[in-house]
Amino acid sequence: MRIVRFGIEHPEGDGRGWAAVALTRLDKTAEAAKLAAGPDGQTPCGYQTLRYVAHACAKVGAVEAAYHLSRLQKKCGRTKYITSGSRVFQSTLESSALYLQSTAEQMPKLLAGHGARVSQEIESLLEIKNDILALTPNRRYRMLTEAFNQLIRWYGRARLVPQALRACEIMNELGIPRNDMTLHFLSRGCAQQYRCLKKAGRYTQAPSDMPGHRPEVLFIGRTNSGKSSMINALFSSLTKFAPASKTRAFTRKLYFYEVNQKRAGLPHFMLVDSPGLGCADIPGAAKITRDFPNMIYDYLRNRNALKHIFHLVDARNHKLLPADKQLLHLVAKAQRRSVRYTIVITKIDVCKRNVANSTAQRIREELAPYCDVDIMFASARKLRGVDHLWSKIWQSVTETPRGRRHRDIARKELERLNREGTNVLKAPNLSELLNIPDYQQPQDFDTEEWEEDSDYQQPPPGEQRELLDDAWGEDLKDEDVASSDPDMRNLEAVDASDDEEDLSDDELARRWDAFEEFEEEEEEEISDYKDLSGMFG
Repeated sequence: MRIVRFGIEHPEGDGRGWAAVALTRLDKTAEAAKLAAGPDGQTPCGYQTLRYVAHACAKVGAVEAAYHLSRLQKKCGRTKYITSGSRVFQSTLESSALYLQSTAEQMPKLLAGHGARVSQEIESLLEIKNDILALTPNRRYRMLTEAFNQLIRWYGRARLVPQALRACEIMNELGIPRNDMTLHFLSRGCAQQYRCLKKAGRYTQAPSDMPGHRPEVLFIGRTNSGKSSMINALFSSLTKFAPASKTRAFTRKLYFYEVNQKRAGLPHFMLVDSPGLGCADIPGAAKITRDFPNMIYDYLRNRNALKHIFHLVDARNHKLLPADKQLLHLVAKAQRRSVRYTIVITKIDVCKRNVANSTAQRIREELAPYCDVDIMFASARKLRGVDHLWSKIWQSVTETPRGRRHRDIARKELERLNREGTNVLKAPNLSELLNIPDYQQPQDFDTEEWEEDSDYQQPPPGEQRELLDDAWGEDLKDEDVASSDPDMRNLEAVDASDDEEDLSDDELARRWDAFEEFEEEEEEEISDYKDLSGMFG
């Protein structure tokens, strides 16, 4: 009670913020939220306090209150280097990740529905994307990358792969740098269980064809174009799950990798690695590689479960080599018109950007008389383009009954939560306390909008965010943020030992009519506030 009284009597200074933080540490989350938002819910204290209390609300399942407190940071203004909208974005992302973490720990059966609710809130944040673009890339990385990583991680746990792919797409759209953990969490969500089902030296040794139940994705390319390494990058395995080597013609069989067979709610599919064509430059190469074209053609011609072909081309080759043209001939001869075909320009991390772009341009011009080819860029070593590759794979493997059920998980779970009213983890309904209206489900999430425009386009002159620019501001040296928030100045000026005039119960009720009756016994006196200085990250 003394903490609440202190916050009420110092609404414009440091007192209200410190009191809200102290109440949060005492597990009085509802009182802390009300104090941080102000008597009318629209007069916030400092943005750091709002962020901290929003995190606490998310941990107890009051996600609507957490979002409300996050949005109130817009009223706190900007600092020298950070816009107010970017703070709203950061706080909302962090609260969403904490909310899903609490759901996973306490009520995992509700994780998919809560994840769908979170995805809708993230989509609404794109209205303030200009505030994010106003930041330097280095500051975007420090503020938002880890929050997105955790969000993608819990999307994977919730089997919401379309939402995880969309989160990666939003990062690209807002120019938020990614690190290895971003794509690791995405890959672990897409391929939660996998195994090498079979190695086939001839097509007749291939596992059973299951069209409509187990779609397949094929990787073809010239020798040493990075097919096996790309599969390892997709699985994000600490070991080389798919055998790969710098030795040419190292893969000499069809490797069938079965994915998500025993994971309910995820599509069941197969990734197929094939031998490379072309000059192997090894002893006995002619004899070893003699049957490779026939084996690949038999697979292309007879495999009804085949849904997508990824043709990997080394960017350093500058054009389609004879072995690549032979593969194109095999694909055309097989006459699989319903199978998608994508050329992947690989090893972009070991060549300059203009080399990769010119290679794509030459391929496009060469094939223009015959088809409008789909071209994308990727690097197995630096994990560039892995999210784009997973997006294309997901579009192909979710065209089965099991895949369609997977795409409907988010919508059905969200409808069930709205119908049953199980939107919180625990009893305190902070949304009602702060007079926040109940969440109304917006338009359904369109899973068909993940696909990025894969057509090659030369970036316009002066464009900072180039096509393959993943080295975000290596030489950037931003000054430290000089906070202008009055609630964060003179943190040690607050002393709980100051004598305050006791207020009557009637006076407290008049000033704070939204509070319920407080316990008659006073809380233990807090005499030292210095230990709270580390609470604001």
